[in-house]
Amino acid sequence: MTETAASRPLLTPERVEMLRDFVPFIAISLVILMFWAISGDRFMSVRNWTFIAQQTPVLMLLAFAQLMVVTTGSIDISIGSNLAFSAFLGALGMLWFGDAGLILGVLAGGLVGMFNGLIISLLKIPSFVTTLAMLIIVRAVVIIVSDGTAIYITDGSVSGGTNISSVAAPWLLSMGKFPAIFILAAVVALFTWVFYERTVFGQQLRAVGGNEKVLRLVGINVTVFKIKVFAAAGLMVGLAACVNLARAGAATPQAGLMIELDAIAAVALGGTPLTGGYGSVVKTIIGALTLTIVRNGLTIAGVPPSWSQVALGILLIAAIAISLNRSKVDVVK
Repeated sequence: MTETAASRPLLTPERVEMLRDFVPFIAISLVILMFWAISGDRFMSVRNWTFIAQQTPVLMLLAFAQLMVVTTGSIDISIGSNLAFSAFLGALGMLWFGDAGLILGVLAGGLVGMFNGLIISLLKIPSFVTTLAMLIIVRAVVIIVSDGTAIYITDGSVSGGTNISSVAAPWLLSMGKFPAIFILAAVVALFTWVFYERTVFGQQLRAVGGNEKVLRLVGINVTVFKIKVFAAAGLMVGLAACVNLARAGAATPQAGLMIELDAIAAVALGGTPLTGGYGSVVKTIIGALTLTIVRNGLTIAGVPPSWSQVALGILLIAAIAISLNRSKVDVVK
């Protein structure tokens, strides 16, 4: 019997797959419309969207780092501690070597990422356990090195005694404001898209997450490759730390607490499966922006912070439930 248009199912597997691809865009549109309806001009004002544009870049860069790792089928929950460590080393570098010392923060992030990759690849310890241990170790190192104190970035001299460590770097503070921080984030996002979508390295990222054994069969040294992936992700965290230093105006031992969960949530909201093999830079940007908008909208609406966390958790579960392709998952553990 020939199938007619009327008898054809409305939701075919092809249409369901296409719908999944648009989930991040549908989600952010609904979120914007919802908060627009609730808060009106307070939410849609230029001032508020300027604030959102200042808040999103750090999370977006951390989400890029997480995206690289998650695409390979691993995870990195040490990026919050790495953010604090890299920012403090960057601030110390500026104290010791002047403005050029900020690069020390980026290199510090890459070093932590490389250590993660070495432990995971050579000792065969799962990424969750390795990065959990590194989260604890690196945070402790920051507290020890800093002695619990902060280093401030200022636009001039600081009054209040010699016990205050500060660096006069007005150029860095200006980078943390709109529109400079938005432009910087856009440039990094463009380079990340090219790196992830248009290079052999990006293709190998997805290949490792899809089927690591196949990559070994074609002669790729997966052990070395994983070290490179975690090192590259660490460098991105180091860059995010420098951006956060510019935005916050201080390097503190408490910086980045629990932000690793936000980065994972941004990647998941962007439709990237935590099992690896697939990812999208554009959708990750949408995921990070959605997370920032939800936090911002709930604050404007007067929702207490604890209930905001509940709302974000529900949003994350809903996004994963809709975007997950269950036909490719044999067992849920």
